[in-house]
Amino acid sequence: MAYQSLRLEYLQIPPVSRAYTTACVLTTAAVQLELITPFQLYFNPELIFKHFQIWRLITNFLFFGPVGFNFLFNMIFLYRYCRMLEEGSFRGRTADFVFMFLFGGFLMTRSDRMSKSEELLTEVLQLDTYIFSWKMYFPISLVE
Repeated sequence: MAYQSLRLEYLQIPPVSRAYTTACVLTTAAVQLELITPFQLYFNPELIFKHFQIWRLITNFLFFGPVGFNFLFNMIFLYRYCRMLEEGSFRGRTADFVFMFLFGGFLMTRSDRMSKSEELLTEVLQLDTYIFSWKMYFPISLVE
């Protein structure tokens, strides 16, 4: 009975938010279970272009660190603001929402690479992008 209600709630999440949140949780679970390591996920231009490890273009946006308090809050924020954006401003415009994801990811990767930093801070930038976008579409609402 509880399984059915949990399943129905999960299926009510908009498709892009559901897919992205699920991918983040599964990636973190795989790292926690030591099926993969964070070193297989991070953005490394040399490995991407010289060794054709193309998955690194995506996986660096899926890992939010080890399971803990920070991870829990990151997933809550991710779920909440992605869902609100997809159900509100991007209702019926799934392709536009996916394009916002891809364009935001491209800009974050590009700006971080231009700064010559040692690590790509995608988790912070990704959440900030969604919260900023949500705030632009809902200027009167409070960020909680």
